[in-house]
Amino acid sequence: MKSLRNSWGLPLLAALFGCSLFGCSSSKTMSYESKWNAPFSYVDEVKPDQQDQKSRLRYGIINDDQYVYITLKTKDPSTIQNILSSGMKIAFSPDGQKKEAYSLLFPVVMKEDRKALKRIDTDLPNSLGLDLLLDSYNKEAVWKDRKGEHFINLVEPDGSIKSHISMDRNGELTEQIAIPFSLMGVNAKETAMLGLNIKVDGQSSQSGFSPRIGIGLGGGMGMGGGMGVGIGSGGGYGSRYNNNERNVDIRLEVQLARAN
Repeated sequence: MKSLRNSWGLPLLAALFGCSLFGCSSSKTMSYESKWNAPFSYVDEVKPDQQDQKSRLRYGIINDDQYVYITLKTKDPSTIQNILSSGMKIAFSPDGQKKEAYSLLFPVVMKEDRKALKRIDTDLPNSLGLDLLLDSYNKEAVWKDRKGEHFINLVEPDGSIKSHISMDRNGELTEQIAIPFSLMGVNAKETAMLGLNIKVDGQSSQSGFSPRIGIGLGGGMGMGGGMGVGIGSGGGYGSRYNNNERNVDIRLEVQLARAN
């Protein structure tokens, strides 16, 4: 039987010195000060100014009195693989309301396509299949509020929630999100704090929830076979890391900005 000293020694040292040796834990709640969205547009000007040391996901947040805007970026192969194959859930906990009462799941991945993604191994980011995949991902998301979960159409020009994912030629994945405060019952002029949890755990929380628009890796859009997406679990892109080592779990207490 192991002694208490031996069994607890390493975890205790990791807890005491984790931030200095291994990077701060992703599950620790961090404080973040949002910046005011004026006079620029969030699409062009939100520059991620913080990075999660575990997943290598960079993030930046700004707001005005109508919207909160979130930009996420990463070049980490395994984190990209997890996002594209499982989706990212961003949960919101407005001050004075139920924890994680609201959330956005994006992109939404069908179970059939998730299986196909594991088998495909080609080159990223120069893949025609990737372009088709991201185009499909940018059509729908799942929004959860007090009425439950429901699909939202991201293509409609008058849609209130904005969510867009893209990848540049340098292999950097970018996700941009805009959520109206009104959908969360928040008055930005009176609310000081907004809890925010950014999570990708490698397993879709929508295991029984399939989108109406298929990605088509199983043949719906002709993306199988030679036009694959290089995020396979074999010897190619993303295989250098164990996926579990890059799971995203960023917990923030966001101090909302006010107009000067």
